[in-house]
Amino acid sequence: MAESAYNNPTHLQDVIIEKELRHTRDKFIQSIRTDDIRRLAASYHPSQSDGEFFQEPLRGSYNICYFIRFPLSSPPGAWDKWVVRIPLAPCLPFGADKKLEGEIAAMKLVSERTSIPIPKVIAYAINDKTKSFPTFMILEYVEGEKLSYKTYQEFTPERLVRFYISLADIFIQLRRLELDAIGRLTHREDGSFTVGNPIATIDLNAQALERLRPSRVLARYGGGGPLRSASNYIDMLHDLADNAFAESRSSVPEGDGIGEEYLYHLHSFRELVEDWRAEDDDRGPFVLVHGDFQPFNLLLNDQGSIVSVLDWEWSRVVPRQFFKPPLWLEYADVTLLSRPLFYDRFLRTFQDFLDIVRQRELDAYGSTMLADEWDSAQERQGFLVANALESWMHVDWLMHFQGNSEDLQERVGEFMGRDPRRAELVARKVSDGEAYKADVQRLARGECPRTTGWLPAGLSKLSSRVKRI
Repeated sequence: MAESAYNNPTHLQDVIIEKELRHTRDKFIQSIRTDDIRRLAASYHPSQSDGEFFQEPLRGSYNICYFIRFPLSSPPGAWDKWVVRIPLAPCLPFGADKKLEGEIAAMKLVSERTSIPIPKVIAYAINDKTKSFPTFMILEYVEGEKLSYKTYQEFTPERLVRFYISLADIFIQLRRLELDAIGRLTHREDGSFTVGNPIATIDLNAQALERLRPSRVLARYGGGGPLRSASNYIDMLHDLADNAFAESRSSVPEGDGIGEEYLYHLHSFRELVEDWRAEDDDRGPFVLVHGDFQPFNLLLNDQGSIVSVLDWEWSRVVPRQFFKPPLWLEYADVTLLSRPLFYDRFLRTFQDFLDIVRQRELDAYGSTMLADEWDSAQERQGFLVANALESWMHVDWLMHFQGNSEDLQERVGEFMGRDPRRAELVARKVSDGEAYKADVQRLARGECPRTTGWLPAGLSKLSSRVKRI
């Protein structure tokens, strides 16, 4: 079985929970019978014939894909190739149903209103108990080379230009899909689209897997949406970051000094965001984003143009300031951009891409709305602010390089002294970190770590259920 790009597919910080999750996930995959996959696909194919697998299953972060083909009557030797995608339930603490509903709606909207290349949806089910797999999606198989960062770095100048052109065409069209609320899309029976479900992100999913109880924060914001203002969304993201720091066992891996600096950075980040946020468009309109626009979700042809954008499962509608370009245009590791020198290098590469965005936008629409917005947003590391808000572990990276490092300790000390509860919180996190490191050492020695109280309840139930299969 092939595995997708990242070694930590669920973006977890807690290696103990990650190990248990991998075990439960693998047991879940083993419980899937390939004959059931073939019968499911055949039930939707016009020929009703048994298909055959033409490559090994591909296990991603949140789904497993099976590749099946059916012979066509003509021309001779032709095949109808499909991808059967099954969600990995252990990796989705909020459930797969709403996530797939939002993905289907986003793909329909993109297909109807843009020319962005995406796979055709053949069939799907959402919590249909009559099916062998109650929630699934069947897609057409698109021929193409899956992009890797290594391949991207090796592009010739001509191939890079073609890639940038197809990339620009995607973003200028996405930017013009405007809606009136923040959250996930739903597709109404009358064919219209609305924002009907709460927000979902990779970061939020990881927090739930680590049992950081993000639902408590979401409950203060109507369950996470739909939200009607950018300020509510930003406040919610701040609160989620604070909650993750307070609840995570591994948020302070070392002593008091590190913990105090982390806490100070979360506080000072709020001040940075206040200067960054755009008050003039607090009420929208809001825009659709892919949610996981990484190289491995792009298929290219031989000329370097994008022929398909895959995996829209984390798509969502967000405030305009969160509509950002790919941050991997210069470096695969986005945390490097927190350093001014590396961000300047990124901006030089970004400028080449932005020039193409501007020209393609002008040709297509007679205006340069997105190019102008991005031209303004790049200042003062604006893209990184949006990224850190939606990925709380990036806050410390960003804030570490803000301001004068020479008086950092003085500023941290003053911050800690203003509220004694801050020292109490840091002391608790240091204690949690020491206990966590001891458990990690036990795990390395092959002993059973003391995970009671830390494993997500849903994960524990799934683990027990899978063992009985």
